[in-house]
Amino acid sequence: MSLFINQMLGCLIIAACIGGAVGWLLRNVSAGKLAQQLTNVTAMMRLKEQMLEKARYQLRDSASKMQPLKEEELATSQEHSVIVGNQYVDTDRLHARLQESESAGGLVEWLDIQLTERDEQHRIALHEVELQLAERDRRIHELAQCNMQLKMHVEDNEALPTDKAA
Repeated sequence: MSLFINQMLGCLIIAACIGGAVGWLLRNVSAGKLAQQLTNVTAMMRLKEQMLEKARYQLRDSASKMQPLKEEELATSQEHSVIVGNQYVDTDRLHARLQESESAGGLVEWLDIQLTERDEQHRIALHEVELQLAERDRRIHELAQCNMQLKMHVEDNEALPTDKAA
């Protein structure tokens, strides 16, 4: 019986660690590192979900393996009620942790949408800069041609007076 309770406490500790880790990750999300943190949070969520499922499986497995207690082994029916009550409390806690994990998954999806929108904005801005650079290069080329024509015109004008003197 104590093994079963120890397993339940272990599951609760794992769930608390998972909740703490998810909370820490969510507090440290910044816009500059959004993509990397999104990947990390997603991987962590999958890992924690697997750990939670494993803990749930172990809890169910332990509960199914427990043999029915004989009447003389139970001191009173109150002890049995307390044990069953504790099992329900532990199950409720695990369910609450699962719901917290699901809500964190919703936050991850929202962050992914924000990242996608920012990525699109950056792509548009980059395209605009590339267009401006192309226009600048075109103007530079036109000015260089105009400069060459002016130099040729100046050279022709300078050559004319020397021809008249000759």
